[in-house]
Amino acid sequence: GGAVCESCRSAGAVEVEPATMVLLGALLSGDWAVADASGRRERSQASGLVSAYTTWYLERRLRSLALVERA
Repeated sequence: GGAVCESCRSAGAVEVEPATMVLLGALLSGDWAVADASGRRERSQASGLVSAYTTWYLERRLRSLALVERA
């Protein structure tokens, strides 16, 4: 698992926008200025990716995640 280039990704893999990767990197490193400056589209895609990864990792849906996504 992880981010791969377009030519290396497997069929059916999610295509992540470059701006979303910037946002995820900013969140990982605590660069809140960059995270705050991100757009709605990037935040939505990042939220979906984090939700899907969390579900995959835990092997179950995290019910409280829906509350965070609504905020």
